[in-house]
Amino acid sequence: MLASDSWSLTANTSVLSIDSLPTCSAINCVPVACFTPEVAMPDSTNAMFQSDLPSMVARQAILDRDQKLFGYELLFRATLADRHANITDGDAATARVLMQALVDIGIERLVGDSHALFNMTRRLLLEHELLPISGKRIGLELLEDQVVDEALLTALRDLSRRGYLIVLDDFVLREQTPEINELLELADIIKIEIPNRTDSDLAEQIARLRPFRARLVAEKVETHSEFQRCLALGFDLFQGYFFFRPEIIGEGNVSETGLSVMRLLAALEDANNGPKELESIITSDAVLSYRLLRLVNSAYFGLSSSVSSLRHAIVYLGIGNIRNWVRVLALARLDNRPPELLKAALVRARMCEQLITGGKPSSKGEQAFMVGLFSMLDALLNAPMDELLNNLNLPAEVSQAIHDGSGPFGALLEQVQACERAQWELLESWDVSPVLLAYTYLSAVEWADQMFSFGTAPTGN
Repeated sequence: MLASDSWSLTANTSVLSIDSLPTCSAINCVPVACFTPEVAMPDSTNAMFQSDLPSMVARQAILDRDQKLFGYELLFRATLADRHANITDGDAATARVLMQALVDIGIERLVGDSHALFNMTRRLLLEHELLPISGKRIGLELLEDQVVDEALLTALRDLSRRGYLIVLDDFVLREQTPEINELLELADIIKIEIPNRTDSDLAEQIARLRPFRARLVAEKVETHSEFQRCLALGFDLFQGYFFFRPEIIGEGNVSETGLSVMRLLAALEDANNGPKELESIITSDAVLSYRLLRLVNSAYFGLSSSVSSLRHAIVYLGIGNIRNWVRVLALARLDNRPPELLKAALVRARMCEQLITGGKPSSKGEQAFMVGLFSMLDALLNAPMDELLNNLNLPAEVSQAIHDGSGPFGALLEQVQACERAQWELLESWDVSPVLLAYTYLSAVEWADQMFSFGTAPTGN
């Protein structure tokens, strides 16, 4: 870290310093702004601040035809040292990013047990001895401008034998030379960008690629209509933000489960409901009560004695944290939406909360969490956001941020959204510490993945 680099993040009127960073891991700390300052920051986190790690990281989901997760493409910003030194060597930057993701950060922290895809340069593919021996669940993306010759094909054969997925990025099949045919034989995944491509053009490409074994990815799918179009064309996998948007077909589009969740959320947001009323709301829902108590008694919290009543849980966690947990568990019921959508909402919620509080208990923490979680409510419930906001009676500061990005949380939400979309240049226009964002994002991803498993696990477990 250069001396001139700022460690502070300005989020509206709240300023965070390095001293206010969370001092507990995403796995062991009490969640939703209940932190334990005495717990030491884990070694992996200390390493992040002491080493030359990528200053920012993001992941973009790749879904299958059922909108279930296949894996993520991992997107990194150049290191602070590279940027200050104006280093333009793509090989060096890519090598550092890949090794840091695999070794320093840990691939499981970023993608769990799914696949991870990285962009690669020709030189790194040729000098692949630096890569781990086993390439299980790792995809290496060959960029579209690479020269395909025997040297490259030899390297790809060896990497394929070691278990790596060979991915052709932004691929357009033109002339089928012997080298191109062998490349296609080696490919596990072929990505095709769909913007500005006609159906006939895409259909022709798919027909020529189908004789090969590779799965075909429609890339930059941004709307549900584009997703349906790519489904009809026969693509296998889909990458883009289409599932972040509601699929509003007409009147009465919200499912019965969605309506039930809406009623629960409306009761939860009623300012007149205190601890006793909150307990009554939760108790009236047997499944919700069970999951909440199971969560509080899980190893995640590490309690020395079990919590047997909702009243005890409310006292232990506090009413603000209980509200946030009920919001999460309620939204986890929406089984007609892509699971990755709720994970993305949880990442947003956690990032908003931690960036605004710095890991310290704060009255702003609950509202920041709500901003992140409910900013995707229209996609989760398949309903217009204005209609949902009118029905929920959220605090004005929360509604303003979600509706038009205004109010005290508006800039915060915009920063978190820019981080998840890897809009690095936009983030650099704010006074935001990249290292703080990188740590907070990784912490939020880990937390969200774990909370998703708590919220969606069968009640019989």
